[in-house]
Amino acid sequence: MAAQRLSIPADVERLAEVRAFVREVVAELGGSKHAMEDLVQAVDEVTCNVMLHGYKGKPGDIEYEAGLRDGRIEITIFDRAPVFDPTATPEPGAPTPGRLPGTAGVGLLLARTMTDAVRHHVRPGGGNELTLIRSIDDEPTREG
Repeated sequence: MAAQRLSIPADVERLAEVRAFVREVVAELGGSKHAMEDLVQAVDEVTCNVMLHGYKGKPGDIEYEAGLRDGRIEITIFDRAPVFDPTATPEPGAPTPGRLPGTAGVGLLLARTMTDAVRHHVRPGGGNELTLIRSIDDEPTREG
């Protein structure tokens, strides 16, 4: 099956469309209900972070590409926001200026714990390419 794609403006009004895309892709790729729930939540968290912290509410685009590789679903999220590697962030709850104590990094922790692996690359020309990887069944094998 060819990779499936979605492109949206960075607007919170489009989050339902993103969640529907993830549900459809996971179902078509044979993912379990648990895998679907995990990926919907993880992609939603990452997308919100890109919109709110990456683009800071300013115009921008977010693209998604999803497919199956080696029995695992891979969903890659592309943006042109300032480079930010969520795989290198401090532990959740670390004090962050302007945030409620204990809230920094919680969404990223959720994304990491609901997937088998999270990989980040800087896009040529700037921006981020973040891939969330999750097994299609109910027994994920966690990677670092």
